[in-house]
Amino acid sequence: MKRLRLFICCFAGFVLACTLFAIVPQASAQGGLRFIRDTEIENTIRVYVAPLFEAAGLDPGAVSVHIVNDNNLNAFVAGGQRIFIHTGLLMQANAPGEVIGVLAHEIGHITGGHLARMHQGLKDATNQSILALVLGGAAAAYVLWECRRS
Repeated sequence: MKRLRLFICCFAGFVLACTLFAIVPQASAQGGLRFIRDTEIENTIRVYVAPLFEAAGLDPGAVSVHIVNDNNLNAFVAGGQRIFIHTGLLMQANAPGEVIGVLAHEIGHITGGHLARMHQGLKDATNQSILALVLGGAAAAYVLWECRRS
């Protein structure tokens, strides 16, 4: 019987630790980004995105485009209406249409509200994790109390 209680205590501690690690905030995805400023590239991108913004019904002044100094083939949307383009995408593209296609895709994320829905989902998941942490902590405390009583 003591082994079973010890096992339950250890298991409860393990569950509690896993819950704690699950809700520890992760480093911001934008925290380590290095940006570059290049007037020629920025103006070219503005020419590319102007008709895309118009077609999407977006105000070009409300959307900012940032160039990330990173050799990976990547682009993403973050922080509402902010598009981030990696230099790797610009350097590896074989034609302007490839970059325009990626920009259109990212603009689709903005107009589709995907980022806003993702943030709501994360908020809901965080609330559930906090509830699980509280309940798990209470259960662990009860099990430990029971273990000490015996």
